[in-house]
Amino acid sequence: MRKTNVFGRKVNQAKTLYLIIFVFIAVLAGYYLIQQVQSKRLLELEQQQIVLQNQIDDLLETSQTDTYYEISQIIQYLPNSYNRLSIVNEVAFVRDLSGLTLATNYGLTFEESADSPFEESLPETLQFTKIALTMTIDTPELILDFIDNLLDQDLIYYIDTINVTYASGNAVVQMTIYTFYNDVNIA
Repeated sequence: MRKTNVFGRKVNQAKTLYLIIFVFIAVLAGYYLIQQVQSKRLLELEQQQIVLQNQIDDLLETSQTDTYYEISQIIQYLPNSYNRLSIVNEVAFVRDLSGLTLATNYGLTFEESADSPFEESLPETLQFTKIALTMTIDTPELILDFIDNLLDQDLIYYIDTINVTYASGNAVVQMTIYTFYNDVNIA
């Protein structure tokens, strides 16, 4: 290599070597810095994935599970008498709780001493009350909330049929609900 350039100045070959070393160190430092940032971000994402997976597992474990009991298992928890006013108030409370306060054509029809909706033979003291519920609502999705809230009440309800008919943007809901009481005299 030449020791002088075309202008007669002395060429410093060490400058080029220092520049190459500096660029090499900068690229190496950049590589390790990027690797560290990516591994830190990957660790954060793995932790978020674990948290989300735990939340999903918790939701799956606590998802709604319905437990069905035989009448003979729950007969001791049934009320001993029939109170129509408390049923009317409870169904109205459930309607309001479910966001169906503005339901039109709301009506309850009671048939006391109705026949059993079940096929199995039951004790003679078990009395059934059939309730026919009708209402017109503008948000049909809320009927599911109504059903959930009704089943969460203290009094035991059995939903026999649900019929939803759509007419001019509204839904006409007709439900047949049973409730029971154990007609025994406790002395």
